[in-house]
Amino acid sequence: MWILGLPIPLANNQVRGWYGEWLARRFLKKKKFLILKRNWQSGLDSRREIDLIAQEHECLVFVEVRARSKNALNKGYDSINKKKRKTLLSACRDFLREHSNEFTNYRFDVIEVDLGTTGGTLLHHENVSLFP
Repeated sequence: MWILGLPIPLANNQVRGWYGEWLARRFLKKKKFLILKRNWQSGLDSRREIDLIAQEHECLVFVEVRARSKNALNKGYDSINKKKRKTLLSACRDFLREHSNEFTNYRFDVIEVDLGTTGGTLLHHENVSLFP
């Protein structure tokens, strides 16, 4: 767990990602989301990973967290290229296959974490067009 007020070594990409996901989980919990899974990986291909899987009311929510430093050239949402979208779509389909008939409503969200400010600024993009 991160302790608020202490400096985070944001020069390290892995630490920046962990911190961004931690901030995103806190953000979603405050919005009354139930966090079901963290860093879920497909049993078919471990490269297919979903950062967070949550539930909002009766809707399953797949969440991609994009933590960016203050010097990033593009925003988190814009950093999801065609290859990443395809991988995310495959991961979501794998999860739904494994949990068939458990969830009939689902969506894909992106949470941008801008780490250029103290504590990070979050922007929640809901129901991003990922599913055909």
